[in-house]
Amino acid sequence: MDKRQENQMTMFYATQRTLTLNQSVWTAKPAVAAAAQELDTNIVAVEGCIERQVIDIRGFARVKEECETAMLNQTILVAGGVRAYATVIGDSVLLGKMDVSRGSLLRHRDSVIAQHCQGIHTAANAVVANLADYSILPATLTALQTTIDKYVAAIVAPQNAIALRKGATAELRTLMRDTNKLLTKRLDALMEQFAFSNSEFYRDYQNARIEIDLGTGSGDAPQTPVPVAA
Repeated sequence: MDKRQENQMTMFYATQRTLTLNQSVWTAKPAVAAAAQELDTNIVAVEGCIERQVIDIRGFARVKEECETAMLNQTILVAGGVRAYATVIGDSVLLGKMDVSRGSLLRHRDSVIAQHCQGIHTAANAVVANLADYSILPATLTALQTTIDKYVAAIVAPQNAIALRKGATAELRTLMRDTNKLLTKRLDALMEQFAFSNSEFYRDYQNARIEIDLGTGSGDAPQTPVPVAA
């Protein structure tokens, strides 16, 4: 949300508050009631866009690191048990598949690490019936699969969040435009009927509709407006 949109949002809240405080004046006017309800709906939708816009993706990196650690721990555990089994039965192919370390796995890119761990799971699962003596049970492989799935979800989450944020920015522009149109083309026109019949409400509405440039200091981050208290 840019500074202009913040100023407009503050004006939306002020207008909404004025309408709410004077609901008894216009509640019997169907056209006004419908426009006021639409304003409330638009404000809720704008708030939802703002929430999606301000998602902080830095937290995703921490989650990814935690999921990666859990996946690697479980993978090394499984690979160790299967490697011992492969040594006993003399299966050099299986032994080669299980010849991994934390360092060798971390040399890969994120998605490749996940696929390597998945390959270890697949190979272990093929011989799981023979692995009980090596402390590898079906539940062990289920645990590994769970950590892989969580890691995959964690590595795509930032991309999804960025896409969501971009979509929210585009949606916000549309909502702000539509809400301004609702005010200027409908509510402002409808308020003229109160210019003489209820001049105090009319004056309060006109004052609420003034868009004030709240501004921000050069070193200040833009702040999302807070709904005006009723």
